[in-house]
Amino acid sequence: MVAVLGGNHYEVLGIDARATPEQVERAYRFCLEMYGDSSIAIYSLLDADEQRRARSRVQEAYEVLRDPFRRHDYDVSQGFVRATPPMPAPPRAAAGPVPLPAPPPPAPRPPAPQVLEGPVDGATLRRCREERGISLKEIAGRTKIGVRYLEYIEADRHELLPAPVYLRGFLQEYARATGLEPRRTADAYMSRLRRHPDPTR
Repeated sequence: MVAVLGGNHYEVLGIDARATPEQVERAYRFCLEMYGDSSIAIYSLLDADEQRRARSRVQEAYEVLRDPFRRHDYDVSQGFVRATPPMPAPPRAAAGPVPLPAPPPPAPRPPAPQVLEGPVDGATLRRCREERGISLKEIAGRTKIGVRYLEYIEADRHELLPAPVYLRGFLQEYARATGLEPRRTADAYMSRLRRHPDPTR
């Protein structure tokens, strides 16, 4: 049985300590879906009690990280940033309005998920993952899918993979973790199974 979420708030949401507020929001919504009662990806990995505890950890992490002041205090307590004393107020001019500071530049938008054309096999998925420098262990940590099943997917060990309804969920979580378009990636991989059915099933 997979252990309920541990680690710091960023690890709970599966993001970097430098994540933007938009990335925090997206990670929170993804985790809520991931640990929902109807989640396929963790159906056989967590029982209902563990799912509730996982959702509670996700909510706790989100409440802190969405608030700039609480997030700053948390980052200081975790050693992610140094505590900085408040800056002294600049001397005010004898006359005239104080100019307002320039607004910060907008946060860069994350790249759109990649769409793979044509049928997709395990070697294609492995190549995409390795090009991004992502390990199977990292994907397992984000998705709570066992490394063994991820290896079976990449090795096209179809006879060892779960039923199609669960496999589709695994493939979509794998795709999200590696920057691929989830639905199309799962459809492309599953199309090969339909075209070449396993005679042992």
